[in-house]
Amino acid sequence: MTRYLDVGCGNGFITELVAPSFDEIFGIDVEELRLDAFRSEIADHSRFKVLLMSAAKMEFPSEFFSFITSFEVLEHVADLDATVREIVRVCKPGGIIVVSVPQVWFPFENHGARIGNRVFSCKIPLLPYVRPLHRKYSLARIFSSADMDRLFLSNEVELLGTGYASPQFERAAARQDSWESKFVFLRDVLERCERVPVLRALTGVSMLKAYRKRLRAL
Repeated sequence: MTRYLDVGCGNGFITELVAPSFDEIFGIDVEELRLDAFRSEIADHSRFKVLLMSAAKMEFPSEFFSFITSFEVLEHVADLDATVREIVRVCKPGGIIVVSVPQVWFPFENHGARIGNRVFSCKIPLLPYVRPLHRKYSLARIFSSADMDRLFLSNEVELLGTGYASPQFERAAARQDSWESKFVFLRDVLERCERVPVLRALTGVSMLKAYRKRLRAL
């Protein structure tokens, strides 16, 4: 039996896209309202189990899932190290872990910042480039490729690949008050950057990492 776990599944939009390849699908999150929305979508599908659960303390047996995803979640969790340990623990040997996170070279901090008692929810330019200030004021983490590998790579886990996602302007730029609408002219430039590895890393808003848990030696 193949089991898929989406860590931080939210309303299940991505979970449902990945689900068709698996016998059982589990989604966990700590936001009950978003889980309720997910449950309403899959009410008639017994393959889905949607659970209120902390990623840092999962209530699953070890080596339970053959495929695990976590999209734009690790930047928010309270205990990052415990969350990564749990993801690796519940992954089967030979299983795949796919994670996306905000990456350090994108020039905007998209989650806002807190300075004193004031919260700024706007996009903040260049803050990711000053890591000490970013760690102090940002509302979410950012990661380098080396940061991610330090978290995941061990005797049990190996790297399969690294990718970068450029900003998607089509949907967000439709709102005239959005910051994306002011930079939609860059879309063609960014598409060209996608074909150059160094530029792809510099312009990607998110980083995608794929890891595999090693099989045990016989």
